Amino acid sequence: MIKLPQTISVLFFGASLAVISPQIGAAFTVQEVVSLAQASNDLPVVKSAGLSPDMNVPWSKAVRIVDPFEGEFLGVFDRNSLGGYLYREGSNQVISLWTPSSIRVLVTVNSGQASSSFYTAGHLYSRPDFLRFVTTKKVDKLLLKVREKVFQLDGSTGSFAVSRELATALKNAPDENLDIRLILEGGQTIDSKIGKGTVKAWRSIY
Repeated sequence: MIKLPQTISVLFFGASLAVISPQIGAAFTVQEVVSLAQASNDLPVVKSAGLSPDMNVPWSKAVRIVDPFEGEFLGVFDRNSLGGYLYREGSNQVISLWTPSSIRVLVTVNSGQASSSFYTAGHLYSRPDFLRFVTTKKVDKLLLKVREKVFQLDGSTGSFAVSRELATALKNAPDENLDIRLILEGGQTIDSKIGKGTVKAWRSIY
């Protein structure tokens, strides 16, 4: 069962009842809260919120994360490879996790070498053996452009808080790829995109 905030406020507006979560500042009717909890039980389960280059999760889909250290919550994982295929020399990979309260980003720089051969039955054969080296980069700032508005987020260790305004913008983002810009430690800039599959999945968590 998805965790709801420990403290919530209940307000009456005429005949309707609203529940306000202090965690993300959004207002829900009681029916919406119940529906959200029920829907979360039907989502794929991911057992860790940690990000890594070789992680295997449902991409661009709403999932229920059950983390042994952080508890249970909804999220969407996204991945984008820049500069060719994933293990190409010098290519970048941008992995992100979008939750109601935060955005987490991991940037990796990939490199590989392929050179080996083997000798058998009097013949020398070439064999493409790949040696992978992956380094990660610290992300200091995250910029998102939703419609005509640019959100600039400052964070630490690749984690950025989601305000109520940003959550509303993400939920109502147009059905298309969304541009993001990552400013790394040292000032390097990486421009990437969030695919429209992830943009659609945001509607299930914001």
